Amino acid sequence: MSVTVFNAKGSHAAELADLPKLLKREADMIWVDLEITSDDAERVLREVFSFHPLSIEDTLNRLQRAKVEEYSSYVFLILNPVGWQHHKLIFREVDIFLGANYLVTLHDAGEPAITETQERLERTNGHLDMSPSYLLYLLLDAVVDGYFPVLDEIEREIEALGNLILSNPQRKHLSRLFELKRSLAKLWRVVWPQREIPNRLFHRDLDLIDMAAIEPYLRDVSDHLMWIADMVTTFRDTLTGVMDLYMSAVSNRLNTVVNRLTVITVAIGMLTVISGFYGMNFAQTWPPFDSPYGVPFVLGLMALGVGGLLFLFKRQDWF
Repeated sequence: MSVTVFNAKGSHAAELADLPKLLKREADMIWVDLEITSDDAERVLREVFSFHPLSIEDTLNRLQRAKVEEYSSYVFLILNPVGWQHHKLIFREVDIFLGANYLVTLHDAGEPAITETQERLERTNGHLDMSPSYLLYLLLDAVVDGYFPVLDEIEREIEALGNLILSNPQRKHLSRLFELKRSLAKLWRVVWPQREIPNRLFHRDLDLIDMAAIEPYLRDVSDHLMWIADMVTTFRDTLTGVMDLYMSAVSNRLNTVVNRLTVITVAIGMLTVISGFYGMNFAQTWPPFDSPYGVPFVLGLMALGVGGLLFLFKRQDWF
């Protein structure tokens, strides 16, 4: 939990107990960052800021979809950052309350989007013209930028699976393809409503948001979200193509195995015919049974027959 005050002199940390007094200073902008696991988080939302019970309930019920809601004295937003851990997508939630001179964020412990925003503020020395609207843009931009490393990881894994399937298709590859397909479907359900947030901010004419100051920035975020949505769609199509490639590779491998078994069966059948001939009840055979060269001759005939079959099938590209 942290309280940061921005004004013309710069930025400095403050105590949670000073919040009621700080909120009365219109010249100051206050950023209150809360962790959902904090014992004081819900109390601050209810007693200090007097937020609507419905918006507080949304913060307590985690993994809500992204949205924008306007109340009488503040705007409530839900953002959905994503992460990539142990080859799995991790979906998170950042709740934002934006008022006239404050911005409250609520999230799980160690939220990367919050850390990235804090680092950006440090690089700009607190941004002396800080406003709730501009801080909202920084948070939204940090959340959206976090999607690109995740998409890069998914792209690399899809490419690697495609190469593995071409060389040696296995059932575990198909299972991983289905996992990635489910993950991309979930990612699409997260990206789609989040893509609408800049559009809603553009067209809702919210009094608490300074559109003149952040409109160019929001337009850039909107372009990034459109790009992310296109990338997710492309990956889903690519994944479908890789799954088709897997089925084709398995079918080709099965055809190869069947062809090789056919060659072996034909060769064994020819050997059976030759050896079976000498098992017939003939009085005279050629070469005769008592000939010293009979067995080598028959063995040589079998080897010659097998070699001829292999040469013939090789020319037909059966194996």
